[in-house]
Amino acid sequence: MKKNFLMMLLLMAVTSLYAEKAPIKFGKVSDEELAMTTYAPDTSAAAVVLCKYGYFNATEFSFTQIERIKVLKKDGTNYAEYVLPGGNDDSFRGRTYNLVDGDVVVDKLKRESIFKERVTENYYRYRVALPNVKVGSVFEIERTSKGLPAEWTFQRTIPVKWCELRLEESQYVNFRKKMVGYEPLAISAKNRFVAKDVPAFKTEAYMNSRDNYITKFEFDILNVSFPGYYKSYTTTWEAVNDRLMDHERFGGMIKGGSSYISDLAKEIEAKNLNPVDRAKTAFEAIKSVKWNNEIWIFTSLTTLGKPYKDKVGNSTDINFMLLHLLKKLDIEAYPVVISTRSNGLLNSFYPSYEKLNYTLVCAMIDGKEYLLDATEQELCFGMLPMRCLNSNGRVVTNSMGKWVDIKPLFKEQENILYELTLDTDLNLEGKINYSRNGYAAYDFRQDYKEYAGEEDYLTSMEEQYSGLTVKDFEIKNIDNLDLPLQDNYTIKLKNKVDQINDMILLNPFLLEKITDNPFKLEERKYPVDFAYCRNKYLVSTIKVPEDYVITELPKPIRITLPDKSVSVMVMHQKMHNKITTVYKFNINKTLFLPDEYELLKTVYEQIIKKHAEPIILKPNTDAASL
Repeated sequence: MKKNFLMMLLLMAVTSLYAEKAPIKFGKVSDEELAMTTYAPDTSAAAVVLCKYGYFNATEFSFTQIERIKVLKKDGTNYAEYVLPGGNDDSFRGRTYNLVDGDVVVDKLKRESIFKERVTENYYRYRVALPNVKVGSVFEIERTSKGLPAEWTFQRTIPVKWCELRLEESQYVNFRKKMVGYEPLAISAKNRFVAKDVPAFKTEAYMNSRDNYITKFEFDILNVSFPGYYKSYTTTWEAVNDRLMDHERFGGMIKGGSSYISDLAKEIEAKNLNPVDRAKTAFEAIKSVKWNNEIWIFTSLTTLGKPYKDKVGNSTDINFMLLHLLKKLDIEAYPVVISTRSNGLLNSFYPSYEKLNYTLVCAMIDGKEYLLDATEQELCFGMLPMRCLNSNGRVVTNSMGKWVDIKPLFKEQENILYELTLDTDLNLEGKINYSRNGYAAYDFRQDYKEYAGEEDYLTSMEEQYSGLTVKDFEIKNIDNLDLPLQDNYTIKLKNKVDQINDMILLNPFLLEKITDNPFKLEERKYPVDFAYCRNKYLVSTIKVPEDYVITELPKPIRITLPDKSVSVMVMHQKMHNKITTVYKFNINKTLFLPDEYELLKTVYEQIIKKHAEPIILKPNTDAASL
């Protein structure tokens, strides 16, 4: 009843009208747009947004947006497929325009090309594919939905010629918009915002999410107020905490029953373990429930008995099972809500209910906080997957909640040992041994489980490295997460040693050689985020035939940034007919600011240069003369 009354009042709201003509009208494509073959400000663009226009109608409490895109290259056709979050009653229109023998051919979006998927009771996902899109096409899509969108982007990974947003005011609904990004707006009036000639956002390696840096507005409804009724939503993070506690699939799960897990709790209690080992045992037990790859802030049902019995659930199902089990084992534990890396950062100064999309568990044991995620078998106790390493999160409690820093407890650590012999046919044979810790071990276990078995894995490895034959293979501790993972290979390598006249060019880095710099931009406006620290240590020992002499070793190099955040060491040594190369590469902090980018880029350039330098051998003429 209150909802109907609210909508009636919203329909009566006083709104401001705009004298400016809308920049785009659905169905009215110009000859110039159809004839366009390139976009002058960015001739490399696969497509360009000709116009994007959004309008919030406060009277009807609805939002309508139109986007028109020109396809310039084959890759640009991918932009005609949309995956969009929304409500139950979103509506769509779409058209594709093509010039055929001088005539305009129009293909309309059909109902069967709109797929609607329910994620929760109030949240849906739409998949929309525009028809007959090819190079030269212009396509447009119009969408109408209730309320405000969670965000409005002025920038995309393709250039945007014109983007305009208009927001009517409502005396009953109070909302906040937060601007993110680096590209300035051409017009920023009270209710009208325009960006023009916006360059494509260039993604690059080691960034947490483009959503943190792309130019956009993020929206949150603060409160709804009319005579006799007031409700606050996201005015403060404490209000977000209260809103979560009021939700039946979040706060209701904290307060609700956990009898479904009582038998498991009794089994663990009977082992008489100390608190940390009790928590670790609970963590491993909950990992028997398979994650269905669904990420959501809420549980899938109002009780967890069925997901637990079926041994499958979404991310919050599984972590709430862990929460219930820890509490039954007398371990203090709370849910922690976060925004995943791909979803963007949380901002302590801008409360946002809409930004939250994942739930972790915080266990308090002997005064120490352990952040836990039980969704994956390969995760150690206290290790979080990459998607969760995103600065901070909010502990949700019956009182006010609090912030918690998300700092990785593990590194990516690899120790590699080559023990190889070069034969007279210039093939390398011998052993390669890896010892992997932390995220290096986690990544290997994640990758290895995707193969059908050992043979499938080795076949893939041989295909990846041309000339490689694996004669024998051994893997240790694949299931023991507390020990380093060790994978050992007996190999033969062909075509990795070059000969020019009487010179033999030997590169000791082999499978570890870096040839491509991940940092290519002239200027990077956003930070480099490695997520966790990284250590690589390689010792390569290669025995060469007696009838060859080692004539030239590359010069050693040591690089250390002023704050010791990065260090590199390459050293070669010869002893009789053996060459030993030692290579260390350490990244000791996770976040590098834009003004550190050039230094980081230069470090990689130097590594690539040193990795390309060969050791030079020549026939031993003294031995030949004998």
